[in-house]
Amino acid sequence: MTTKIRWLANLLLLLVTLVWGATFTLTKTATDTLPVFSFLSVRFIVASAVLWAMVVLSPRSRKAFSGRTVGLGVILGLFLFAVYAFQTLGLRYTTPAVAGFLTGLSVVLVPVLGTVLMRQRAGWRVWGGAALAAAGLFLLCGPGILQLAAGDVLVLLCAVFVALQILAIEKYGRNTDSLVLATIEISVVAFGCVAVAAWSPSTPNALVHGLHNTGVVWAILICAIPGTSLAYLAQNVFQKYTSSAQTAVIFSMEPVFAALIAWMALGEGFTQLTGLGSLFIFASMIVSDQSIPLGRRKVLLERS
Repeated sequence: MTTKIRWLANLLLLLVTLVWGATFTLTKTATDTLPVFSFLSVRFIVASAVLWAMVVLSPRSRKAFSGRTVGLGVILGLFLFAVYAFQTLGLRYTTPAVAGFLTGLSVVLVPVLGTVLMRQRAGWRVWGGAALAAAGLFLLCGPGILQLAAGDVLVLLCAVFVALQILAIEKYGRNTDSLVLATIEISVVAFGCVAVAAWSPSTPNALVHGLHNTGVVWAILICAIPGTSLAYLAQNVFQKYTSSAQTAVIFSMEPVFAALIAWMALGEGFTQLTGLGSLFIFASMIVSDQSIPLGRRKVLLERS
């Protein structure tokens, strides 16, 4: 692939990360009114409906359904549902700062699991970028992350499934229709969220109450369409032109964008440590980008 295409793919994945960072504030506001899985159910139902409509309007995608694509979409959907489920359950027993840091450790888990499961060999730039991103996440989330709690194992499992989802797209997603893949993936997550929400007898009343709130409706629409259907479609399309390790480093910018938007929209604190952590994560993108020469050697991610 050319450097220009890789740069464009990385830039668009960074835009996806910006959208996800923006949804943190919206989700926080909406879940003050709606139970978490009620909110997620509506979010992913709307997102999957949008994607199915896009499939219907695309003759190429309608013809692209195959057992391989559907199977991969189901696997990605299960991984993504596990991400949301373990993170949500973990947040009951730990702090948001700890959860943010541990989830962000997927940036380190991607090269580790890539080496173990996919026999990839990562150069020093991949490991250096991952280490810088992890250090930046530590500074960004603050000293509270040292106070480990019972839910931390659950959030670590969330990070594992984030890494597995990224790796699976790189390994198997290159020769699939991205729209069909995203549609199946998000539909599986919607089904899982609805199944969990159905266990709560208060769900119908909570939905009726929440959907009468204009702010909640807007939060659902923004999180569902740009934040889910378009974002995961974009990931499936553009990750084909970059590496899983680079994708993980780019996605580690999510808490940076979340902190900046929360500071601008909600007046939440943006400290010197937060700024330093953000600079570390930004630097990690430059270090791990194989298309940017650093010194005399240029180490590429190799597959054995």
